[in-house]
Amino acid sequence: MMGFKWASIMVGTLTAALAALANGLVLSLTPHTVPDAINVLAVGVSATCCVMAFCAHLFERVNAKLDLMFQVLAARLDELEGRVGDRNSGFVEGYLLRHTPDASVVPLAPRIARRGAGEG
Repeated sequence: MMGFKWASIMVGTLTAALAALANGLVLSLTPHTVPDAINVLAVGVSATCCVMAFCAHLFERVNAKLDLMFQVLAARLDELEGRVGDRNSGFVEGYLLRHTPDASVVPLAPRIARRGAGEG
């Protein structure tokens, strides 16, 4: 995208410079003027190239910010996975130890079902 931005800047600058040079040479060397269609075309190409370069620049900035956001998100997810993975491994070890005869993990008491306020 960087090449696209600089290419559009170069085309816009060259178009404006060539149109100005043509106008200057024709006005100074002849009694005629450059046709309006050529001037309008030069202004249109230059304006279009400026807009394209601006859009390419914004795209690069947004893309860089998204890359940074995804890197931060990946780092946070790795950190969370490391913490949660440790807790889950301890839970699984305790569950497996409970089913062996020499289990050192005390099983949790069964939960008592709670009644809702509107019942019985």
